[in-house]
Amino acid sequence: MTEDDGEGETPSPVKPHSLKNFVKTQSDMRAGGDAVDELHHHLEFVAEKIWLEAAKQAEEDDRKTVKRRDVKEAIDAVTEPHDLIKETSRHLSYMQNMIDGQVEKSPLYAENRYDD
Repeated sequence: MTEDDGEGETPSPVKPHSLKNFVKTQSDMRAGGDAVDELHHHLEFVAEKIWLEAAKQAEEDDRKTVKRRDVKEAIDAVTEPHDLIKETSRHLSYMQNMIDGQVEKSPLYAENRYDD
């Protein structure tokens, strides 16, 4: 990334004004300045993490150029933990339903004898 105005700051990948215009078009809700600022900060954070992961992949492949596939793999790597959590949550919910079904069938627990 390049420096901005020689002050050592990296320019934002998302311009705040463009982001505010974008969120205005997405719903009838008004966009509070602090909400847009928070979204802007988060998007910058995510963009940085994805780019660093993509650059790492390019380096591991002894390349100086980050390619589209590096970015796609980086997005997968960054989102994989979230996907795993969602899948685990669905599985736990299914297991809870199965356990509840077994409890309802059980002659020992059918009368709630041990719920005191």
